[in-house]
Amino acid sequence: MQEYYSIYVYFALVVVVTLLTLGASSLFPSRKNKVKFMPYESGMQVETHLLENRFLLRHYLVALIFLVFDIEVIFLYPWAVIAKTIGPFAFYEMFFFLVALLVGFIYVWRKGGLQWE
Repeated sequence: MQEYYSIYVYFALVVVVTLLTLGASSLFPSRKNKVKFMPYESGMQVETHLLENRFLLRHYLVALIFLVFDIEVIFLYPWAVIAKTIGPFAFYEMFFFLVALLVGFIYVWRKGGLQWE
């Protein structure tokens, strides 16, 4: 019981601060008006008719493919920095990683994920 005393104090403080924050926020009523809920970005009024049209799914797929391959390529940099010191096991491990990356790239290429129509 004695060794967990600091954890109990921490949880008690979390509960007290949470209750104080909720109590303070209930004291001040929220003023709802139309201006607060209007879209606003960079000091410019956003035209809402632009939000009615959807983006093509192709845009999201290209972004997702870029993200996946970009993050996988980022793993190459730390490996390249210490490649000489970690030995042949790390070389073969990175080789298999690059093969998996190449297989994923070929799959996306064959499915037409890189073609823009």
